[in-house]
Amino acid sequence: MADDTMMADDTMMADDTMMADDVAPTGPTSWDVITPEGTSVPGCELDDTCFMPSSIMAQVGDTVNWVNNDVAAHTVSSGSPRDGPTNVFDSGLVMAGTVFSHTFEESGTYPYFCLVHPWMIGTVVVE
Repeated sequence: MADDTMMADDTMMADDTMMADDVAPTGPTSWDVITPEGTSVPGCELDDTCFMPSSIMAQVGDTVNWVNNDVAAHTVSSGSPRDGPTNVFDSGLVMAGTVFSHTFEESGTYPYFCLVHPWMIGTVVVE
């Protein structure tokens, strides 16, 4: 199974992990995470395609935009299904065809999930 981690310059490593070149970032970057059609039904968790990519590596100040391409409403809630929400960010319901954005102001690892469909999980790592 391929790792779907992305970095700011969009270069791909052999294991499908996006890594930055040795060039310093020029400023905040905006990332899109897609919620594909069909993720409201269990199954996407088997190949980490509930959020695409399922993991992103970003820099402090970067913004992640979660784009709901599914026909169902979803949430983007920091935390995990097992431990519950951490309230670092919470989209509320993101209706079909809409976007939720969050700018990360502190470094850290931010797991997130959909409260409505708890098999949908992802991670943002901010350095």
